[in-house]
Amino acid sequence: MGIARLCGAQSWDTIGRMAQHDLSHAAQDILETGLLNNWYLVCRASEVGPGPLKLKRLNQDIVLWRDQSGGVRAIEDYCPHRGAPLSLGFVIEGKIACAYHGLQIDGDGVIAATPPTPDSPLVGKKCVKSYPVREAAGAIFLWFGDALHQEPPEMWLPEELASDEWSYFLYTATWKANYLVTLDNRLDPLHGSYLHGDSYTLSYGRKEARLKIADIDDGFEVWRDNQRGVNIDRTWMAHTPGQNYWIRTEIPYPKASGGNMFRIGGYPTPVDRDTTYFWVFRSQKNAGWRRDMWRFLYKNRLERRHNAVVDQDKVMLESVPLAARQRELLLQTDLGVVRIRRIWRLEAERQARALAEAPRQAAE
Repeated sequence: MGIARLCGAQSWDTIGRMAQHDLSHAAQDILETGLLNNWYLVCRASEVGPGPLKLKRLNQDIVLWRDQSGGVRAIEDYCPHRGAPLSLGFVIEGKIACAYHGLQIDGDGVIAATPPTPDSPLVGKKCVKSYPVREAAGAIFLWFGDALHQEPPEMWLPEELASDEWSYFLYTATWKANYLVTLDNRLDPLHGSYLHGDSYTLSYGRKEARLKIADIDDGFEVWRDNQRGVNIDRTWMAHTPGQNYWIRTEIPYPKASGGNMFRIGGYPTPVDRDTTYFWVFRSQKNAGWRRDMWRFLYKNRLERRHNAVVDQDKVMLESVPLAARQRELLLQTDLGVVRIRRIWRLEAERQARALAEAPRQAAE
């Protein structure tokens, strides 16, 4: 007897609704814990040494270490023997050894040795998830791919990090807020005139505007219609397909600090549903004595002032629950927020749909 006869005349509609509900739930899960098939900055390079480093990113437990050549390796923080965290173990000859029973796992997630039973057939089997790693710009990036995208494309970096014409500093912090809330904030130029209205760099300009929005080659940009180069007046998002996202903003310096602009760029990394690893590169395009002067001023005065501004964001965003979206009354100046939410939602739905259809396509 077929499914339709067992379930009745409405069976296919019911099954369809159930499938749609499951798909919607899967998309929401991807959205809230981090879009897949992207490179994510997970920590500073200086944090990874010859011993295990335990991290949680995209709601996944990970252990990182440096192998004998100094390269960074990253695998799931899980011993396939009895489930002990590998981060409690130690590194031996470039492999991580579990403190519980001594199993050794290499950087590809392959069991290299089982000391309690040296002749175990488990030796040589890949039993733990591994993560492709890139070390660049003083940071460690991991590729978080879904089941259909285990092999990553080569990582793309914006000109601020790739070009010798730019100089930069990396800022990192952990916030108790969902990363989607921090993303909204990055595409919201007008908050600078209010939340940061007493700051050294953002206490200037008009407090009202209409926001303009336009597509660019690899994303979109938003800007105020009544000033430029005064406050947070322009922000843009760039996306290299199958790669990563970068959100960038140019901030003006007061004339007392030499004028010019500096640029902040990055993309917050989810830790779990309630926590974000927030990071940005602060950079300026300069050369010669101007570069030396900016770097000197940054370390002696500007960094402290910039951090005070970010601390204002942290306090505010840690007080905004993700569920607040259910009761929002958005303004015209939220154009960038609306656009980025739509992009992320559609991408999460696309990823969930592709994963759901993969078994059926394989069967065919």
